[in-house]
Amino acid sequence: MDTDFNYLGTANIEAKLHKDLLAHEDKVVRILIIIAFILMYIFRGAIGYWLKFGVAIPNSIDFSPIPVKSEPIQTDYSEEEKLQKTFVYTSLINSNQITMIPQAHYVLSGMAIAYNRDFLFRSEFFDSAALYDLGTSWGEMSDKALFEKYVRVYSGKVELTGTRRLNWRFRSDIPVPISYAASHISHSHIIPANRNIMAGFLTIKLWDTVQVEGELVDMTYVSTKRKVKYNYNTSMSRTDEDSSSRGSGACEAIYVTKLRVGSRVYE
Repeated sequence: MDTDFNYLGTANIEAKLHKDLLAHEDKVVRILIIIAFILMYIFRGAIGYWLKFGVAIPNSIDFSPIPVKSEPIQTDYSEEEKLQKTFVYTSLINSNQITMIPQAHYVLSGMAIAYNRDFLFRSEFFDSAALYDLGTSWGEMSDKALFEKYVRVYSGKVELTGTRRLNWRFRSDIPVPISYAASHISHSHIIPANRNIMAGFLTIKLWDTVQVEGELVDMTYVSTKRKVKYNYNTSMSRTDEDSSSRGSGACEAIYVTKLRVGSRVYE
């Protein structure tokens, strides 16, 4: 009798333990699913960003050397040309439309020294257009060894203010004048003309040779939510250093119509 009682009791206990284990596993699975959905919601912008721009297909191949020792080529437009070339740009990531006022045709050839493509928080205006930041050096500064030994650079965004900056620090014994080094490094806010050009920017790695061609642009945007007009002016000089420059900072805003990364050309 005792044996039967113990056997039934053990079977019931094992059944209950098995039921509790299954219930616990179901609870864990539900929690993991909820966490996954929360993460997907939080990072939905980044996920969509990579789904849209993750595949880059070169339009052509060019094996000629990129002239990284040359100065950027800037051809300023007249006031009449600026008016003629003004256009409305539709964001590649949302439906926002920004008026672009080209100031100059611009070709920048150099070495990629920094980039920033991770914008967790996006404004309705500037971040809708400028999807990427690129730090570039040229001339005597287009030397990887120089950066590895004498220069530290970082491209980043202050999420609370939206400010994007290229921060650098030179060692005092750098073998070129500091003024030369500062004037041969630029930070460009990239406004890609199309999806494939943006995808091309995402292929850039540090120390790649690159060539960016397009227009230096001023931008205006009228917020339909706040009924406010926003303006951003591009830098027009490689020697300005701060917000006291002609631009809304020392960075160039470039509407890019052609990108070359090494031998790969994106248009």
